[in-house]
Amino acid sequence: MTINGLKPGQHGEIFIAPHAKKWRAKVRVRLFDGSETQVSRVGPTGEEARLRVQDAVAERLGAPQGSMDLKPDSKVGAACRQWINELRVRSGWANPQIRPQTVDEYERLLGNHVVPRLGKLRLNELTPARCQAWVDGIVARGQGKKHDLISTTISARGAFIAVLDRAVVHDALRDNPVRKTIPPAKKRPDPKAMTTTDVYRLRAAVRAWEASRMGQPGPKPTGHLPVAVDVMLGTGMRIGEVMALRWGEVNLSPDGLPTISVEATLADVKGQGTVRQAMPKTDAGERTIIIPAFLAASLESIRPAVTTAEMPVFPSRRFRDGRNVLTPQTPHNIRRSLRAALEEAGMVGEVYPHLLRKTVATVVARKMGVADAAALLGHKIDGGVTGRHYIERLRLAPDTSAVLQAMVEIGQEEAAGTERVDAAPKVTARAVVAQDVELGDGSGW
Repeated sequence: MTINGLKPGQHGEIFIAPHAKKWRAKVRVRLFDGSETQVSRVGPTGEEARLRVQDAVAERLGAPQGSMDLKPDSKVGAACRQWINELRVRSGWANPQIRPQTVDEYERLLGNHVVPRLGKLRLNELTPARCQAWVDGIVARGQGKKHDLISTTISARGAFIAVLDRAVVHDALRDNPVRKTIPPAKKRPDPKAMTTTDVYRLRAAVRAWEASRMGQPGPKPTGHLPVAVDVMLGTGMRIGEVMALRWGEVNLSPDGLPTISVEATLADVKGQGTVRQAMPKTDAGERTIIIPAFLAASLESIRPAVTTAEMPVFPSRRFRDGRNVLTPQTPHNIRRSLRAALEEAGMVGEVYPHLLRKTVATVVARKMGVADAAALLGHKIDGGVTGRHYIERLRLAPDTSAVLQAMVEIGQEEAAGTERVDAAPKVTARAVVAQDVELGDGSGW
């Protein structure tokens, strides 16, 4: 379709006329969005004016025009808000590619690090140099601090890249200046794991803490903390996956192997609080785990006489008649209980929930291999096109129950040996935790 004979990207005849002792050249231009405009330039001669107007036409046709939602002169803050709003809508799609809690994290990064410093600038005012100064500024603010902001810089830069990629899609930018910036180098992780003696001390500590609460004012102890710790040690599950467990996903039947099915996780979602998402953190996270004997016994110790499939394994509270409510306990609550137990045992700062996951991964990898450890933890193993499209994924994780059972038993044996060397009489769990136990080197793994 043409307007007055011009197609998008074309211009008409250039008219040149005298103008205040100089020459003016002007021309009609059809833009790519279908609109029409006039471009004019002045030069000392007619030929110079014609060349200048030709350059102006080329610049005008090559400049970004923007869309209904975003223009080149739109503020950076507005571009960030539009991107977050789009992600929120997509997080509500069936089988979403992004989770609501991930959108919350992007919003936090942009709100803390992009909008306060660049939000009032216009998109066409962003340059690679200005964006590099922004990246360098985050790194500089973290220097000498406990948290050096390297990971924060990388994450904030990634979110800002996505914001400006959307601006390119909307023709508000021709290029993404943040992509030309140099990010700080990622710190190479140095995973640490607990020794078998550490595992024993932890299990003794949480049990001693539960026992110390018996007969004390306040809610009756539930025994949840020791069992939650055992679930993490016996499966390598994330704490959100542990607290989302329902009795319908736990099989303790004496007929066959005891198992746990990982089908959901608890997540903090802005405006909703802690919610149960009927999917683990990743697609590969759906798995069934054969559990060791110590974990089966631990779960059996808190299982109510009557259960339903929807009943949480770790409910937030119980009615006075002993019935469970259908609200799971939050990860925040179990973390708080764990800190209290560690403080009482003199183990402050030694253990955190994700360390248990790292420990399980290390034990299984050393005995069975990295692939089995990855499958147990629910990590995705990329098999290329064949793996993605042709091979049905095995949802039963490798049987690691014997390896993890041995981890617990070896720790108990090591602790018992220490007690014999000290010629101590019968030692309670609390006394074992209080001892200054020399950490093993993990050779029992």
